[in-house]
Amino acid sequence: MKASGLSSVYYRFIALAVKLARSGSGVERISNVVSSLRGSVSSSRNNLYNDHLKRVFPDMDREWRAGVLSGYWRVHERNLFALFYLKNKVYADIKNRVTWEGREHLDSAVSSGKGLLLLVPHFGDERSLHVILGMEGYPVDVITSRYSDMPRYAAECRLSIGRKWNTLHFPDENPRWMYRTLQAGRIIHYASTAYGGPGGTWIENFGVPVLVPSAPWKMWKRTGCGVVLASCAQTPDMGFHLRFTPVETADDKTDFARATAEATEKLAREFPNQYEWKNLLIRHRETNTIARIGRIPVNERELEQLAVYEDADPSRVLPLKGVIDLFS
Repeated sequence: MKASGLSSVYYRFIALAVKLARSGSGVERISNVVSSLRGSVSSSRNNLYNDHLKRVFPDMDREWRAGVLSGYWRVHERNLFALFYLKNKVYADIKNRVTWEGREHLDSAVSSGKGLLLLVPHFGDERSLHVILGMEGYPVDVITSRYSDMPRYAAECRLSIGRKWNTLHFPDENPRWMYRTLQAGRIIHYASTAYGGPGGTWIENFGVPVLVPSAPWKMWKRTGCGVVLASCAQTPDMGFHLRFTPVETADDKTDFARATAEATEKLAREFPNQYEWKNLLIRHRETNTIARIGRIPVNERELEQLAVYEDADPSRVLPLKGVIDLFS
């Protein structure tokens, strides 16, 4: 069976498992079993993650790293199960499983009428974050992939829950919608740890140079909107902990990006099993590929196709200044 066919089968399996499990605890038990299986057959990827963890947390031992990776796979799989768990629910159904931290920062920014830029790193369950906010009545616009490389059923599973509770936008849309959204006092859910592209900003994160988007800084400079780092950590029995932290804005775009990255790294160091270490692996690999080919592709898919195995080697860490000088 082709990979695309297997993907559809897998999503249908999760949909059936969630339906049969009924309760949040039942869903989580099945998800944990699946995550153990996924982790056990992903040895090559685990080796890369493990080497990054050695570098980021030099004082921690092998047993600790194994625990982080086990937690990482649980989070990774539960995010898929949450798609189906939340599908037919309203906020009243899950309210007792949702906790909030720093909600006053969210509400203060919304009430200002200037719009709010939610910077959401690859941590915990980013999709459930904007879904829960939508359930609570917050007007959230989300930038998402079309998942055109996935089978139609799998892509629709990923998009339908957001379409139900939020307004979805795609990377190929004219970015002017973002300014209009903020000027209307709405919320933009933005992946702050995404690929920056040719107009991105070079910074260091987790000890490696990465290219992050400059769009958040541009939106803040132009609109004066609120800027808050948001995360949704998983808690037991399909629970969610939403956390909102103000980001220190700066007139210099590099300082702005650095402040966001530092806040993200602090969050990841506090809850390392909730961070999406795959994102660090990808950003690090992309930097090595960019330096090797001598240009910054617009399309991230092209950059992925140009990568070679050595680009992902965690020990190949280029100096930030050297990377910046290549394109200055």
